[in-house]
Order: sequence, then structure tokens, then C-alpha cells
Amino acid sequence: MGIFWIKCEAGTYVRTMCVHMGLLMKTGGHMQELRRVRSGILHEDETQVTMHDVLDAQYLYEQKKDETYLRRVVMPLEILLTSYPRIVVKDTAVNAICYGAKLTLPGVLRFDNNIDIGTEIVLITTKGEAIAVAIAEMSTSVIATCDHGIVAKTKRVIMDRETYPKKWGLGPYAIKKKKLVTEGKLDKYGNPNENTPKDYLKIFGADAKKEKKAEETEVAAENNVYKFFFNFYEI
Repeated sequence: MGIFWIKCEAGTYVRTMCVHMGLLMKTGGHMQELRRVRSGILHEDETQVTMHDVLDAQYLYEQKKDETYLRRVVMPLEILLTSYPRIVVKDTAVNAICYGAKLTLPGVLRFDNNIDIGTEIVLITTKGEAIAVAIAEMSTSVIATCDHGIVAKTKRVIMDRETYPKKWGLGPYAIKKKKLVTEGKLDKYGNPNENTPKDYLKIFGADAKKEKKAEETEVAAENNVYKFFFNFYEI
């Protein structure tokens, strides 16, 4: 009988591996026992609990109103994400991300130092609550020096919608736009018409949109350059 330890991905056929090892050694072989000692960041330590622990914790809580054991057994989801680089998001941007919006720089409060383009990161609130798992669109150095652009795109939303209040559409320009629509100076879709004020067109007109698009293209080009050099030196 032999004992061995392997590190593998989900879906690996360990039983078949044991049979193949027996064939290679020309002795024959099969798996007698399989023991999982780690899954992700969880090990055989204080993070491991049994169904008996859950039952005992529930009994203690129901009979003696003591939730200490229950809090030890039922751990927060954020424990699974402690190894991910983190970005702290402003409360005003949380609900938009829960609806699938990308994270832009105005919504960033703090960030880790080890973020690179393409890195899988976790977005958290100021209270440490996990909002979503995302893919970084900017590196740490770009986030620190840039003042606009997309920081990360959402991969998997964790937090429920409406956990934080809706805050989009409440800014000064959004309120002004709604007022202009009501006064008939914008059409019902918010597009300019013949009654639109000139100062509004300077900011949100066709020329202004072209300039903004050009700036976004320039930022995207810079990000591609950073990504190229990062991949070059990594090779």
C-alpha cells in the first residue's frame, strides 16, 4: 500500500490516476481511500467544521441563546477571498456594481499594491463586505496616476442588489439633465434639440463626445502599452 499527496484542480480523476500508477509499476492498483486536505484557501485547521459542529452550535443557540459557537461554525464568505488583491469601493458606487456596472476611477477609495492588468481582484466596501469578483483593467501604478477610466470589469457579483442605496442619477449634471427634459430643452431621451442651451452643448454636445471618446482611446492605448511591457518582462 502506498500513500501520496497531490495538488490538483477540480475535476481531476484521482481514482483513475491510482489505476494508471498501478499499470506503470506493473503491479496493478486501485484507490482505497481519498482524503481532501485543502480546498481553495480552506485547510484542515480552524476553518474546517463538521455537520455535528453545526448541529451542536444550533442546539446551543436555541437552548441557551449563546451564539459564540454558531459564529465559529458559520464563517463569513469573505474568508474565501482573503488571498485576492482588493479594491475598496465608495458606498455611492456599490449598488451600480451589484447591477453589473464596471468600476471607474471616481468610485475607487483604496487599492492594493500588487494589482496588474488581467488580475482577478475582489471589490469590497468600506466595511469589508465583498461586492464582486472582477478583472483589473488598470495596474496599481495607472490607478495611482490617472484621474478617469475603467478600473475593473465585473466577473461575478456577490452582494445582493439594493443592499446599498441607489446613487446614480443624483449628481449635479444628472439633475440638470432631468430639469432640461422637463422644460423641453432636451427631448424625452435626453438628446439635444433646437432649444438646448449652448453651455450644455459645450459639455455634452457632439463635439464634446468626440473629445471624450478620443481621451478614452488614448487611455486604452496607454493601458495596452503597460500590458505589453508587463507581459514582455514576465516572459
